[in-house]
Amino acid sequence: MDDTTLTALLGAEAPPASDPRFVVAVMARIEQRRFLRELAITAGLALCAIVLAGLLAPTLEITWHDDFAPYTSNVVIALVLASITLAVPYFFFPARND
Repeated sequence: MDDTTLTALLGAEAPPASDPRFVVAVMARIEQRRFLRELAITAGLALCAIVLAGLLAPTLEITWHDDFAPYTSNVVIALVLASITLAVPYFFFPARND
């Protein structure tokens, strides 16, 4: 190789290491897939909880009315149910980095 060829090779711009738009597009697709998977899991668990509560409602109502109702308020009930609904998917399906 002579100096002119070597100078031409070293002076030429190298291709970019990565395309930022492509990287962002791929990351967006991965996150969208992950979001839809987590949404489906949460909706499925919520549906199972609703069916189970519907089946156990008569028994729970008797137990609740006799033992627990005098000591709690509706706000506490709502907070407990909301906490369980939000926490259960993370116990059974921890976040994955795929």
